[in-house]
Amino acid sequence: MRVFHLILLWVCFCDLLHAQTVQITYEGDPLTDKERRKIEQTLQYEVEFYSQFGLPDTLNLKLTVFNKREDALTYLDKFNIHPPKGTNGLYIPRLQKAIILSREKEYQQGLGIIYHELSHHLTLKITAGRPPIWFNEGLAEYFEHCKANKKGLQHTFTEYEKGRIRTIYMLGDIDLLTFINSRQKEFMQQQRTDEQYAYILSHALVTFWIEKIPRQIFHDFVRSLQNKDNSSTVSKQIDQIYTGGFKQFEKDFEAFCR
Repeated sequence: MRVFHLILLWVCFCDLLHAQTVQITYEGDPLTDKERRKIEQTLQYEVEFYSQFGLPDTLNLKLTVFNKREDALTYLDKFNIHPPKGTNGLYIPRLQKAIILSREKEYQQGLGIIYHELSHHLTLKITAGRPPIWFNEGLAEYFEHCKANKKGLQHTFTEYEKGRIRTIYMLGDIDLLTFINSRQKEFMQQQRTDEQYAYILSHALVTFWIEKIPRQIFHDFVRSLQNKDNSSTVSKQIDQIYTGGFKQFEKDFEAFCR
């Protein structure tokens, strides 16, 4: 077991120096020094992004990595957790632990799965533990498709994903309002039956929020999600904070995708 302490410093609007402490505990099969450096570098950028929406001063994350899937399944059985076939990683909120079921993936893809699962921990923190499923998975997909370099994070929305979204729009098969308001059961059913559609659309939506929407609107949306007294649908929350309402949001997102 190895505990990594990451200290992040930045200047707040009140000009006071604020420190963010992140502690990550490695468990399971050992990672190489190179892998840990990559994980810790990318995690630093993830925390810097999420901190704009409010994070606890100290974060404790646990990452358990298995080389062999059968070892992971035996471990998860202790917690009565039985992941579907094809699941490469998962995040368990009650344990605050990211589990990687197998390291048989190509090197960068394997690291991406780790970035994906660690992102879930941070998304839960900024949304009072109740993020919309597309927002939770979309942010995880966004960071899964990032590489850290000297200039920061380089994000990629793949040509395959772009093609899928364009095709779906061309066929008129996107019902964005229903998708935005979907619960986990409906989301995962669509994911299983339509060739990764739910994850790809979530990735596209979050890319749009991060890269195209004014930051203040993004902040207002997250604040709305943080409000436990707000029982309105997610589409209604977007309608209230997005310039021009949800209809304009739909038009702008379609233009972004096309």
